[in-house]
Amino acid sequence: MWSAGVLLTSFLVSVSATIMQNGQPRDDPYPGQVSAIDLDSSWRSYDADAPEIAYKGRWDSKHISWWSAPGLKVQFSGSKLALSFGEHTSEGTLVAYRIGTLDWLFSNVTADATYQFIGPGTSYEELPTDGDHVFEMRVTNWGIGVQIAGASVDVDDHLTKPPQFEKKVEIIGGSLTGGQYASYETISSWSFIYAQGLGNVEFGITAYPGACLVDMQCYGGGTHGTIWYWHQASDPGSRAHGMYGGEPEEWDVSAEQPADLVIIQMGGNDHRHPNEIPGDNFMQGYIDVIENIHHHWPDAEIVIMTQWGSWTQEGSEYVQSVIYEEEIQRIYEHFKDRKWRFLHLFHTDGILGHNDINPMNHPTDVGHIKIASHLLQWTNLVLGWELRPRGEMQHGTLYWNNMENY
Repeated sequence: MWSAGVLLTSFLVSVSATIMQNGQPRDDPYPGQVSAIDLDSSWRSYDADAPEIAYKGRWDSKHISWWSAPGLKVQFSGSKLALSFGEHTSEGTLVAYRIGTLDWLFSNVTADATYQFIGPGTSYEELPTDGDHVFEMRVTNWGIGVQIAGASVDVDDHLTKPPQFEKKVEIIGGSLTGGQYASYETISSWSFIYAQGLGNVEFGITAYPGACLVDMQCYGGGTHGTIWYWHQASDPGSRAHGMYGGEPEEWDVSAEQPADLVIIQMGGNDHRHPNEIPGDNFMQGYIDVIENIHHHWPDAEIVIMTQWGSWTQEGSEYVQSVIYEEEIQRIYEHFKDRKWRFLHLFHTDGILGHNDINPMNHPTDVGHIKIASHLLQWTNLVLGWELRPRGEMQHGTLYWNNMENY
């Protein structure tokens, strides 16, 4: 659910931003800031299209990142690593990075610059073990992005492509899925926490605030929906529109590793003013999306999630609404009647309380954690997937109280 105008806008995040925690500024909200450097003969550099660089999520042919939580992984030898960012990197983009499954660190980066993430003077001045290490970076903000120009290591060392997990998950949605208004946006979203909680999977989050499910019916009837944008590399934002206009670069969903599991959570933007898409139109649009995904990934399990709405106080109780509840149930029954056994319905009602929703009608950080936790257990119990979380699932949630007798 997204409350601005038709044009999906971009926002800049800088290191000076404050993250509030229980009413107080969070101490050291962005640990791990790295410095810009100039490459010299002591470095071995790889171009952005080097096969050793494993891109995660959606990137276009110019190696520009789009949608939610796009990232990359490289395996490197030696004790230093730097990334170079191209001209299409947004000013001050916040990226999260780590080695292996250690806790996430954060740094702002900008265009036409090289930053050293590993080595002397960085948080990884001393590496935890000998041998090769896997470095991972994720873009935290859905409205801005980076362009990779290359990666560099010590002149006597090398990059290798890191191992790839056997399974892949694709998560499709709008602002609730993309983590709008969460502390670290997409890095704090239920979708990212869920993927990290599964652990041993590749994942992509095709989510963006303001995105509708139905095609060419929202925002006055001139805006494409999920079924169209799922086949584009770039997202529906103003940054992409300014770069590609109405003809974005196509994304071949069959070219990469096919998804084993697709999770869809849509409806908030279709339902809200000024769109107010009729239930029958929403239902048909959802059916079209599911059929399209199944056509390209016939072996994937597909999960459709119900869409929670707002809470209202009725007497001494808070009562939750559910958006398109009847229509989503009918969609599930429609495919059940067709013997599509791979389609599942996950009910989100009952998971969140009214205080798990922020004033902008999006989940708090705790709300995102609760949704991810329930969905993880569902995936384990219903689909039989093992949960193998790989390190920290959400940054900055180590809260505790050591006080007694108060």
